[in-house]
Amino acid sequence: MFDGLLDLADAPPNPDEREKCFRTRALAAFAVAQLAGITPPDAATTVTDGSEDNGVDALHYDLATKTMYVVQSKWHGDGNGSFDRADVLKFTKGFDDLANLNFERFNAKIRSKEPIIKAAFAADQANYVLVAIHTGAQDLALQPKRDLEDFLNECNETADPDAYVLLKAKILKQSDVHGLVERGTQGTPIDVEVALFEWGEARDPFAVYGQVAASDVAMWWKHYYPQIVSQNIRMFLGTDTDVNAGVQSTLISEPEHFWHFNNGITVICREIRPKMLGGRSKDSGYFTCCDIRIVNGAQTAGSIAAAHDRNRDAVERARVHVRFIAVGTETSDTLGNAITKATNTQNRINRQDFVALDPEQERLRTELSIEGVIYNYKSGEGIIRDSKTCDIDEATVALACASYELSHSTQAKREIGKLWEDTAKAPYKALFNGSVSGVRMWHCILIMREIDKALQEKLKTVSGRDAGFLIHGNRYIGHVVFQRLASLANGSDPLPADLETTVHMHVDRVYDQLTTKANTLYPQAYLAQLFKNQKKLTEITNAITLE
Repeated sequence: MFDGLLDLADAPPNPDEREKCFRTRALAAFAVAQLAGITPPDAATTVTDGSEDNGVDALHYDLATKTMYVVQSKWHGDGNGSFDRADVLKFTKGFDDLANLNFERFNAKIRSKEPIIKAAFAADQANYVLVAIHTGAQDLALQPKRDLEDFLNECNETADPDAYVLLKAKILKQSDVHGLVERGTQGTPIDVEVALFEWGEARDPFAVYGQVAASDVAMWWKHYYPQIVSQNIRMFLGTDTDVNAGVQSTLISEPEHFWHFNNGITVICREIRPKMLGGRSKDSGYFTCCDIRIVNGAQTAGSIAAAHDRNRDAVERARVHVRFIAVGTETSDTLGNAITKATNTQNRINRQDFVALDPEQERLRTELSIEGVIYNYKSGEGIIRDSKTCDIDEATVALACASYELSHSTQAKREIGKLWEDTAKAPYKALFNGSVSGVRMWHCILIMREIDKALQEKLKTVSGRDAGFLIHGNRYIGHVVFQRLASLANGSDPLPADLETTVHMHVDRVYDQLTTKANTLYPQAYLAQLFKNQKKLTEITNAITLE
């Protein structure tokens, strides 16, 4: 698969050592190809193995899913062994250096990927996966396993119930590698045994539909992703998109009602074979579904798998509507593609569409139009941001940061869609209500733009962890600056001519105070988590206020 694709310029000249180097790098590339669903030539370019790799043998950031794969590979020629404690500690330290953008600690291969690494760690809703792949038959020993778990707990702040899963680990040993090789990305067809509750059937083409245990869907995902969604128009977009986070929330908080709230999953397959188990009772039916592909509902399936990792007990109480359509062999391409297209081109409604029904939004648009400003708040109106145009995303972030409630700016950083979740109550009503004039909102937007501009200019002057405070702490800094410029953001007076100078001065001052206090209180905190942690941000704010 990888012969002739890997860079071996720095490999040892000794034939045996060179062959082992090739296999180690091929193993790393193979892990990326399988987990991210990319081609071998593309996967070969992700390899970073070599001297000074700091334990990182391959790196790949998937923009569509906002997932970064960080790989360590180890070739055991005799098929025995695993990763020892030194391997795990080196690997986790390497990830720590990546997260803090300490590029001087890495070789040229990794430094050449600096732009995508920065993009991965700057993304608000990115996820990171540590992949340790080896050809030994043994599992991790107790001590290295405990070291890895401690590192994951530290990164994910598992003691905080509101923290999301930032970092995951996937250990692939010999049997896992064999399974991946056998299956291949597009290889052996996926055949599954399906238990269908309260089911029905249709003809021409034959289809069965009904309720499937959500935990079964989680297992499909665990064993067959990304192959299972290879025919879907979109791959899984990640756990923290607006919709996917909502799916997980429903699964964990109201698993018994998940079937009522979710649109379900559409699966095409070559053949559906009923089993005698259960007879013909419509209460429950059992089927063998051959060569399955999820063609609609990849986001639902991926979110179920993510929720299953977080709260297995809750997900096991949930069911999801699934329909299986047998497209056969001769017409499979034509019919399967038609089903894929049809099920993915229906109108979708998101939280922003419900916000558009709030009369306050039209009032704000009218008030701003009198001032010569265009305010776009409906889906499809476009995102144009200039001296006379703004949009609802920009307005929401600006009003959240201008709010006296720190939780609003924290939520804007964590997941902006939550601020629109219910237009009848807070936090939405705290931001958009009759007391907020169009002029005040516009002034907040202009101040927020100056804050963002100041943050970008300062970002050019710092690096490493210092840069992380500007990237991940942008909304927090915005909040503190707004509190110090409250009189300018009330909309009662025109903005001053020296607004840019004033805002930049406050951004510099808040940044200095923030880095000092945060590094004192939480020197080891991962910044991507820190700036979504309401409790810790409150403690930092109190420390700054008392200064």
